Amino acid sequence: MQAKYRLTHKSSFNYIYRNGQSFTNKYMVILYTKTKYYLKAGFSVSKKIGNSVVRNRTKRRLKECFRALIPELDKKHNYIIVAKESAAQAEYTELLTSMRITLKKAGLFQEQKKCEAPKPETRVD
Repeated sequence: MQAKYRLTHKSSFNYIYRNGQSFTNKYMVILYTKTKYYLKAGFSVSKKIGNSVVRNRTKRRLKECFRALIPELDKKHNYIIVAKESAAQAEYTELLTSMRITLKKAGLFQEQKKCEAPKPETRVD
């Protein structure tokens, strides 16, 4: 994930933990709050999940799932993704599907503008 999308300051994490709304699923908890600026995301994986290899692999998978969804997300929110213990054994596709469903349930995707198909021209011969 690009650096411009990363939450880096402890104060940003604390603000979202205190003031954010949360949605949860089997693999993760997603906390989010409005921002004046641009979309940023932080990831948290507890030591309860496993050793450093397992934690880093879980965090990499979550980051990649989120990166794939960035073009579809509302750009005026900051997010924290907190991994649950079951995320360590989950496949990438399970995490991606789960994240997409939870973000959609929270209403965090951009609204798609409906495009009407052009009306066919009627030719009079």
